[in-house]
Amino acid sequence: MYYCKEFKSLSVLSLFEGELLGKVDKLYFDKKLKKLINIELIGEDGAKMLLPTKNIYHVGKNAITVKNNQSVLFNSKDGENYLAPIGSKAYSINGEFLGVVQELCFDEKYCTLKVLLENDKILEIEKLAKYGKNTMIFNLDEKKVNMKKFTPMETPKIFKTEDDKTVSTLPVQENVVPIETGRVNAMHNAEFLVGRKCLKDIVNFNNELLIKAQAVITKKALKEIEKFGKLRELMLYSK
Repeated sequence: MYYCKEFKSLSVLSLFEGELLGKVDKLYFDKKLKKLINIELIGEDGAKMLLPTKNIYHVGKNAITVKNNQSVLFNSKDGENYLAPIGSKAYSINGEFLGVVQELCFDEKYCTLKVLLENDKILEIEKLAKYGKNTMIFNLDEKKVNMKKFTPMETPKIFKTEDDKTVSTLPVQENVVPIETGRVNAMHNAEFLVGRKCLKDIVNFNNELLIKAQAVITKKALKEIEKFGKLRELMLYSK
């Protein structure tokens, strides 16, 4: 088992050239913090290099060895796509502050095992529900929470063109003929929609269903949809 602080004290040696490449500066994990992906090195001249963990030959007591100079990437920005989680704040999914991340430990295959906090708390990586910008959220309850259900709804962005026509930035679905909308008085004369079929679920701001996909539009449904300001969306996705 390895720790981040142990890696940060190591030099990196190229075996073929017999050269000291630099010292470990930062460790970058994947976006789910499941695995250590890249190690950033600082050379003696201050140059930054990136060592993918897949290119490591051996991790020793005092140095990491690689086969040759081609094992490291010079002037690479690949590290920007990964995460350096040390110093992040940890919370529970119920809003409890757990502590500040001090250390991560990982196995010989560089897969993350545990997260260690400054207050000596140890959290299993399997309990990690989400990692965002400088914040870790852990689900410490027994019940499973599907974070995908919290995905924000995609709503059309409405803007007006020079000829006062309203346009949606959402792509038009296949076989859907968008209804030309735009003038305010057209919004109050939408009874032509009654009897048409709605092509997608339309919900209000509380994510409550107003009309489901493939349902026939009735006067009652039309009135409710207009009440919540969703008439334009209905016009775009009906036929």
